[in-house]
Amino acid sequence: MVTYIPASKGHKDARGFDPVWEMYHKVFDLKPLLLKIDADKPQAQKNRDERLKTPQTFSCITDEVYPSQTRVLIVDDIYTTGRTILHAKTALKAIGLNDIYTFSLSR
Repeated sequence: MVTYIPASKGHKDARGFDPVWEMYHKVFDLKPLLLKIDADKPQAQKNRDERLKTPQTFSCITDEVYPSQTRVLIVDDIYTTGRTILHAKTALKAIGLNDIYTFSLSR
């Protein structure tokens, strides 16, 4: 199963689109699993220390139950500190998805 790092509602509304979904939706059959709440400010406006201290901003938006052996690939645009991916993985693990891989277009 392939999911992605979604934009928060505020970020999506400001841009008019979800950048990560737009990058990958023609390549993968993306399954929306994560919901991202608006943070105090976008990651791009934070320095490394601020990024590492960012609290959990993800929850899962599905009530489906997945077999424990389900493999999940999380796609994202940019990997800087890894905090976003770690928070996404934590949210997915909370619903029983543990075999998780990641791919970012840029680092």
